[in-house]
Amino acid sequence: MSRAALLWLALAALVAAPGVVRSGADFTAGSASPANAFTAAADFNTVAVTMTDPGTPLRGTVALHSTATSERGIDRVRYESSPAGAGTWTTACQATSAPFTCQWDTTSLSGSRDLRAVALDLAGYERTSTIIASRIVDNTLPSVTFADPDAWLEGIETLSISGLDAHSGIATMAIDHRPAGGGAWTTLCSGPGTPRTCPLDTTTLADGPHELRGRATDGAGNERIGATVTRTVDNAAPTVTMTDPGSMSGTVALAAAAADGAGTGVASVRYEWRQGGGWTTACTAAAAPFTCSWDTTARTDGLYELRAVATDGAGHTGASASLTGRAIDNTAPATPTLTNPGATVQGAAALSGTASDGSGGVTWIVQYRTAGGGTWTDACSDATSPYGCTWATTGVADALYDLRALSRDAAGNETSSAELTDVRVDNNGPVLAFPDPGSLLRATVNLIATASDPAGVQSVVFERSPAGAGTWTEICTDAATPFTCAWSTASLADGSYDLRARATDTVGHASEVVVAARQVDNTAPIATALDSGNGGGGPGVLAAGDWVRFTWSEPVVPATISTGWDGSAVLPIRVEVMHHPSGKDQMDFYNAGGSVRLNLIDTVADLKLNADFVASTAWFDGTLTRSGNSLTVTLGAKTSGTVNTTAAGPVNMTWKPSALVTDLAGNPAGAGMFTEAGGLDRDF
Repeated sequence: MSRAALLWLALAALVAAPGVVRSGADFTAGSASPANAFTAAADFNTVAVTMTDPGTPLRGTVALHSTATSERGIDRVRYESSPAGAGTWTTACQATSAPFTCQWDTTSLSGSRDLRAVALDLAGYERTSTIIASRIVDNTLPSVTFADPDAWLEGIETLSISGLDAHSGIATMAIDHRPAGGGAWTTLCSGPGTPRTCPLDTTTLADGPHELRGRATDGAGNERIGATVTRTVDNAAPTVTMTDPGSMSGTVALAAAAADGAGTGVASVRYEWRQGGGWTTACTAAAAPFTCSWDTTARTDGLYELRAVATDGAGHTGASASLTGRAIDNTAPATPTLTNPGATVQGAAALSGTASDGSGGVTWIVQYRTAGGGTWTDACSDATSPYGCTWATTGVADALYDLRALSRDAAGNETSSAELTDVRVDNNGPVLAFPDPGSLLRATVNLIATASDPAGVQSVVFERSPAGAGTWTEICTDAATPFTCAWSTASLADGSYDLRARATDTVGHASEVVVAARQVDNTAPIATALDSGNGGGGPGVLAAGDWVRFTWSEPVVPATISTGWDGSAVLPIRVEVMHHPSGKDQMDFYNAGGSVRLNLIDTVADLKLNADFVASTAWFDGTLTRSGNSLTVTLGAKTSGTVNTTAAGPVNMTWKPSALVTDLAGNPAGAGMFTEAGGLDRDF
């Protein structure tokens, strides 16, 4: 240890010792600092510190600097701040190594602050720098106000903004602009102080919406960007094209197409007229679609010049091209005429008449309506004299109509002729219905038809033709409703026929209805076969299962055999076999109850078995079935009587059909006696 250090320690101990008082003698240490003179304990503090002025105003994070020295070395430098003049110091930040710089976060502070630096050496001695007084801290953005310009901008517009800052004051202000919707901002003007005013030459900008804003920067460098203001630049007049109204009369709807590009929009369209002098307003439309009504009845007939003038939201006006030589005509044409085409018209009906108008050409129009009322409808027209046109009457229903002619001038004025009433249109035959007389016809057939026509039905003719041949023969004609015809088919050959009803109205139009392929059948069904067979006991002896079959020349109606039977199901019956003294027994047939005879034979004696089968009258249960032209009776159990067990000899039976049986056409069966054909055999 050096002598100086030992001496310093001894001196320090001496000073600190109790009862030791200062001698007042100077002491010069033999050290590296021989010039140091220690006259008191404080003379051992060799710390020196000087804080660098950070300037004013301050904001955000501020770098604080100082220079600090001590023979014993600097441990750290602490920077402190206090509200100006208050002396209430708080640590701002501290640095522990040269060059003793640290960052002071001022964002939570505002207003005027005093600053100082406190340096501490390694021996614990410290010194405080000279106070740097009243440095402004400003972390608050200034306010900025944009003086609202007009709703639209045109020509040279003066824009103005103002700012306010409570701490460091407004340093600079600027005004920016750009087209609405984005893009880079263009600075219109900037400079110190508030307020700031500068001119904007809107003629250098495209019409349409633009964004404006103000910017204010305070003395501390805080910048406020004001709210964006959107205003429309409008330096161009609107465009307008007037719709040609043509010739005019009465109240006329005036219209135009108007546009204002990207400007403030069309606010109104004013329509004007003149006759060689100045323009006079006809009417004004204040909203799209910019139409308005002009009452021309206050004007004299003649030629006029018209135009439309559009005004946009900025007050700019634009006029359309003039429409010259447009006529006002409020005088109706002379009464036209229509030549009577006759009581009845059809097809392409030729119509003619006259028309005239003092101011020029007219259109002659023929109209029709249902007789006695309804809405008038144009039939045809002609715009050139002599006037005539063709009415296509096939486009309307047959009926009575009223006709009239209209004379219409170019301005739409109309005059109508006297009406022609009850003109008949007749292009069609009567409305005809011919009910089907049936699919099978015989004897006299009553044919019926209904027919109607606005012109009246003259007659209905009934005709026939062999089916599909188209060679028609008149049956009869009826000239009065109801239209009927008694058709006698007896003289015709059986077969298929087409039938036709043909109605003719009073003007010669006809209509027809065909009923095709109707069968005429006047031939009676006759017996063609009689058969029997054994199905049970021995041949020639009646027993269950034996059968007898009756066959006609054509199918017969089952219900004429047994009421209510359609032939589709097996019909339960009773069979009576009667003993005859001659040995030629007889057979008859009844319903299941045995109370009602079936119409298989004419009388009870008309099915002769021609052999002796029973000793006394016998009754059997039985069934009746149908197949095609044949009916078959099959015996069931015997219920009474005595059956001969000795086989009857070979014979042929005889059968007389009942005349109550009919074919499908209703012809009754022939009632002649029929004998079983073939060689003799044992029946049953």
